[in-house]
Order: sequence, then structure tokens, then C-alpha cells
Amino acid sequence: MAFGILEDKYLEHVPGTALLTDRGIVHGQDVNDAKELKHGTGRHSHIILIPQPTDDPREPLNWPRWKKELCFWTLCFTASLDGALSPMTGPAYVLLSGQFGVSVNEVTSTFGSILLGLACFMLFQGALAAKFGHRIVYLGSVTLMFISCIWCALSPNLASIRAARVFQGFGMSALQSLVASTIEQLYFVHERGSRSVAWSFSILAGITLGPLLYSFVVQNLTWQLGFWFVTIPLGLSIFMVFFLVPETTYRPKTVQKASDKGGIDASDSTEKGSAIVIENASDHDVETTSVEPAPPSYRSQLTIYSGTYSDTSLWKIFLRPFPFLLSPVTWFIFLVHGMQTVWLSLMPICSSTIFTIEYGFDAAQIGLTNLGGIVGIVLAFIVTGPLMDYGTVWIAKRNKGIYEPEFRIFFIASMLFGLFGYAGWAVGTTHNMPWIGAVACIAMANFSIILSTSAAVTYLLDTHGVNALHVLALSNFSKNIVLYAFTFFANGMVEDRGVRVSLLILAAGQAFCWLASFPMYIYGKRVRSFIARHPRLFTIGEN
Repeated sequence: MAFGILEDKYLEHVPGTALLTDRGIVHGQDVNDAKELKHGTGRHSHIILIPQPTDDPREPLNWPRWKKELCFWTLCFTASLDGALSPMTGPAYVLLSGQFGVSVNEVTSTFGSILLGLACFMLFQGALAAKFGHRIVYLGSVTLMFISCIWCALSPNLASIRAARVFQGFGMSALQSLVASTIEQLYFVHERGSRSVAWSFSILAGITLGPLLYSFVVQNLTWQLGFWFVTIPLGLSIFMVFFLVPETTYRPKTVQKASDKGGIDASDSTEKGSAIVIENASDHDVETTSVEPAPPSYRSQLTIYSGTYSDTSLWKIFLRPFPFLLSPVTWFIFLVHGMQTVWLSLMPICSSTIFTIEYGFDAAQIGLTNLGGIVGIVLAFIVTGPLMDYGTVWIAKRNKGIYEPEFRIFFIASMLFGLFGYAGWAVGTTHNMPWIGAVACIAMANFSIILSTSAAVTYLLDTHGVNALHVLALSNFSKNIVLYAFTFFANGMVEDRGVRVSLLILAAGQAFCWLASFPMYIYGKRVRSFIARHPRLFTIGEN
């Protein structure tokens, strides 16, 4: 039993458990020498690569470091714009309600309809990516965000804004879910933690900076100009994705070459790295041919449509996520990743009402409160980015070099910062806490979500692998439906029940979601065994 993780009673080798380092420590001595396996390089030379890559230079795991980084950071930049679109109008809800002559709740639900589009298209983008690859989905998503921003800026009424925001949500879905799959395709296990932190940081940076910048525009200019300004970086991101994000989906190609005396096609082939072995029936010669695949040219990787990556029908791929509702990991991700995001997303949605009631702030001043969130996520990125991967390797070394995915759950304890932030703000409202105290509480909530959600996503990648895309799509679909429902009454709840009670409800929700990490940590290995022993429960239309 490793650090409280219960061992499985059925499988000797549970998927996900692996030898991560050959420097396991047992009474101060090294154990588990594994020289025959591929290792990292430089300071990671003692790290055993998980998964073990092939020798094919076309496989994204084998791409040069610069190519991986350009691809990943381009997606992070685009994800920051994605994060900004949803909450950026939050500080202006009270102001806009006066301009449109409707209630704050109606303005909130109108601009919040982006969540409905985001939720509905979340499952479709996963199916499209599995069938046609990630690149074409990313390009379509960014283009749709760009077009819908122009639509919003030109909208003459709330009905047009609602429709434009729904389509805007369609475009946002890939950057909030599909990037996790790209991380799984590009990076090894010991690299994924810091990448998940960077991705989460990018989205949170957009969520905090978007309302801050938009608040000054709407206060001093017009609400339409805010959307016009966003089209500038979105237009740039279209070009960046086109030139810097190649297809990351890898489908090995077999090479068939056999001497055939009777004219029989050598169709039974297996690929092992760069060696292609052909075995035919008797009466035919068997020839082993060593083939060194050539790296793809840059021009060939600019192709928008590169064929299909699955022989399964699109309809069956669309249905694939639903059996994962039987996986406890799915519900764990929904609580720790999805619902925690809901609690934090309610802050910019309700910030206009909260700070108007408590401090009488205008839109620009409300936008400035997001500086607390920026401080929180920057500190989290600096402190916890390297910690996610280094800490996991450190724990594995003290477990005889054996890595358990549940080690990631240790870092979900950072949710307590969010709990203290919500509860502290609630208590402070009864003691005339100055606005700087409220901003500090926002910083704590933002600090907590970077590490905990990154740990949850990385745990999902380690447990469900290529199917993590389906689980995350389910979680994000449910999260956005819940958050969209909140837009109809969240501000009304703050007005009716008061700021203190509303914040205590958020604190209670955060505590409940954090408690879910305890049973997942203890029984996680047995859950992985259950998933491995019952593959038919989670299979629809597999090749």
C-alpha cells in the first residue's frame, strides 16, 4: 500500500501504475534499474519515459522541443482569449441593465448564453477531433470566435446578442477541453503536470484580465467596442494556429513489403518502431524490412484537412463519452474540476452586484478588482508550475520508483485556499472589511484553482489516457449547463439573500468538492483496475 492507496485484489499490474524513475529510494539505496527502457535526457536522464515512444519521427512525442513548445504556447495564447470571452462583460451588468432597460438577471442570462453554446458543442468537438484530427477543430474554433465577436459588436438588440453568444460558445469549446488531449499527445507523464498548470493559467488569465480591460472600455466608450478590440488578437491567433499548430493526432502507418511467389498480398503486418515485420502463411517467403520513416515536411503539416483518424462512424464517436458516466473518475473530475470552476466563475458574474451593494463601485472600479485574481494566478503559476511534476517524481522515488496516478491528488489540497477565500470574504462583510480584503480573498480563490484543476486534469490523463478527452467533455458539458442555470438567478440571490450568505454557499460547495478527493485517493487504484477489467462498459464503436 503506497502512502494510503489501497492495492488492488484482482490485477497484478494495474494500468496507470508504472516505473517512473530508476532512482527509487529504499533505505538509502537505488533500486529498480531499468536500462533497457527509454529515458529522458539531461537532468531527466533518470526518468523513464511514460508512455514509451516509438522510433517514428512523425509521432508527436518525438517532435523537437521547439516544435512542441510553439504548438503548446500558441494554444495557451488562444486559450487565454477563450477564457476572456465568457466573463468579460461581468463588471458592466448593472450599467448595461440601465442602458437596455431590463433587469440585471436578464442581462446576465443574455450574455451568459455563451455557456449554453459552450456546453452543447463540447461533446461534438471531441467527436470531430477524434474523427478528423485536432488541427481542423482548433482552426474552426478560433475562426468561429472571431466571427461571433464581430456579430456581437454589430448586434442591435439583446436577442441578437444572445444568438451571437451561443455561437461564440461553439467556438470556445475546443480550447477548454481539447487542449488536455493535445497535452497527452505531446508530452510524457513527467512533463504533463506543468503543462496542465500553464494551460489552466492561460484560461484563468483570460478570465481575470478580460473583465478588467472590458470594464474601462464600457465605462468610458461603448460596450460594442470591447468586442471589436477582442477581434484583433483573435485574428492574430487564427494565423498563429494555422502556421504553428500542426496535427497532433498520431496514427501509425504500416509498410507492406514481402516477396510473394504466388501473388498473395502481404496484408498481415505489425509495426515495431522503425522495423516492419511481415509474416505470411507457409509457401511464401517471409521478409523483414527495416524502414526509417522520414520526418514530415513543414509544408505538408499546413494542410487543414488531412483525412480521417478513425474508421468508426462520427455518430458512434459522439456517443463514446456517455458510458464513462459509469466511471467514478468522471464524477470526481466533475466535482473537483468542473464545479470548482463554477464557483470561481460566479465571482465575475456576480461581481457587479456584490461590489455595487458593498462598496458602491462603478464598472471601471469593479473591473479593477480582478487584479486580485491576476496576482493569485501568477503566484500559483510561479510556485506550483514546477512543483506539479517535480513533486510527483519526488514521491515516486520514495515509493521505490513506482508512480501511482493518485499521487497527483495530493495537490488538490490547494482547494482549501479557495475555501478560506470564500469563507473569509463572507465573514469580512459582517466586519466592514475594506475592499482590499475582498480582493485578497479573490486572489486566494484564483490561487487554489490553478493547482487543483491542473492536478485533476493530469490525473484524468494518467487514468483514462486517450479517453480523457471524452471524460473532460462530459465534465465541461455538465459544468457549463450548471453555470448557465446560475446566470438566471445568481445576481438575484445576492440581492435577496445578501452577500454573506451567498459567499458561504460558495464556501460550502468548495468544501464538498474538496472532500471528494479523499475516497478517490484511497480507492483510485481499485477504480483503475475496475475500468481495465470491464472495457466493454466503456466501449462504443471502438475500432
